[in-house]
Amino acid sequence: MKNKKAIVLLLIVIVIGIVIYHLTIKDNNGAPPPPQKKQEVNALSFYHWWISPGESAAVNALIDVFADKYPGVAILPISVAGRDIGGGSFDLFNVIQPMIMAGEAPDAFQMNGGYSGGRFLGGNYLEQIDNIWEEEGLEEITPPIVQDISRYDGHYYAVPVNIHRTNVVWYNKKLLDENNIDPAFLTSWDAFFKACDTLQAAGVAYPVQMAAAWTAGQVFEGIIAGIGIDFYEDWINGKVTDPQDPKLLEAFEIFKKYLSYANPDSPELAWNAATNRVITGEGAFNIMGDWNNGEFKAAGLNYGVDYGVFAVPGTRRLYGLGIDTFQRPKGIAHPTNADRWLRVVVSKEGQDAFNPLKGSISARLDSDVTKYDNYQKSAIRDFWSAQYMYPTISNGVPVSLADKIQNTLADFIQNPDVNKAASEIADFTNSIPEQFTRIWILE
Repeated sequence: MKNKKAIVLLLIVIVIGIVIYHLTIKDNNGAPPPPQKKQEVNALSFYHWWISPGESAAVNALIDVFADKYPGVAILPISVAGRDIGGGSFDLFNVIQPMIMAGEAPDAFQMNGGYSGGRFLGGNYLEQIDNIWEEEGLEEITPPIVQDISRYDGHYYAVPVNIHRTNVVWYNKKLLDENNIDPAFLTSWDAFFKACDTLQAAGVAYPVQMAAAWTAGQVFEGIIAGIGIDFYEDWINGKVTDPQDPKLLEAFEIFKKYLSYANPDSPELAWNAATNRVITGEGAFNIMGDWNNGEFKAAGLNYGVDYGVFAVPGTRRLYGLGIDTFQRPKGIAHPTNADRWLRVVVSKEGQDAFNPLKGSISARLDSDVTKYDNYQKSAIRDFWSAQYMYPTISNGVPVSLADKIQNTLADFIQNPDVNKAASEIADFTNSIPEQFTRIWILE
């Protein structure tokens, strides 16, 4: 009799366990079950990819703001070789995603906004932070496109730490002055290429300095935007699907000629190494986001005296947006300090400490302009007066298409076949209509 009662009791326990297991899976919508709640201690961990001198100075300034506001918190920033490892792209998702699955995620991590966050959001790995946006009044002091890049399916999952302008050409002023090249007149690709011819005739072998494939993506998106903002809007909304689209072919023809003036070792070159060649005068031009500004400043150069910028030909009234964000993973060890970090990141004080060193501008419209250098003041003026703003490839198109563009451009650098490249991009875009889950309206 006792044995029968024991068997019945055991069966009841097993059934209850099965029910609880299935309820847990259902409640998590198929996502990995959350780890057991950990005892929160006074610490903060976050991952980022800012490792160059200018970037490191900026993130340390942001940490200082947090430390002053919350003394006693043990801060553990983990830097990874974010953008370049031997010329390749480092995917932070492949580091963070397994940590989240194992219940060992950092309290926050850096990410590009927009579609780049889709891999995490699709896996139900991030916490909604609508409350932070509402309590900090962020919608009142950020442009609509910045809000769109930070939002997914109607909810906020990220806060922006900066705005980088991506459609700018950086130049060595001494080289241009010595060769009587006025950057104010380099508003068309014909004028730009003529200046490159002048420099080559003067002994500058490669007037254009370019780096790894993701930087080629920046050049190409600038070319697309310069052809026309309507065309760019169609491109990021998945409407450029004809391999013989004349504007797509034109973009690759321009890029092909651009490459003829560029350093052949670009696939193996880190982005800041290409910048350094412009700093030293080995090259004259470099299309790069304005994180470049931090590198020129770290080298002791002065804007307007030693170096300068002009808009990528055809994009003078446009502002290409490269936005870094931070977000809060699920199941973290220090949720209180994670929220504190996100609020500091997006605060006026935090942004005005970080961005002057980073070379970017604040994502807030109420930043203290006096804290920024002359380049950044000009960027802020351009930002406020821009006719159109547009997201970069990393923000603006599905991840699979961004990867395809990167791979196609990497191949194009080695074998610049215009028709082949245009067909690859158009055909791939045509094959993934369901992945275009956002509709960008550029204004």
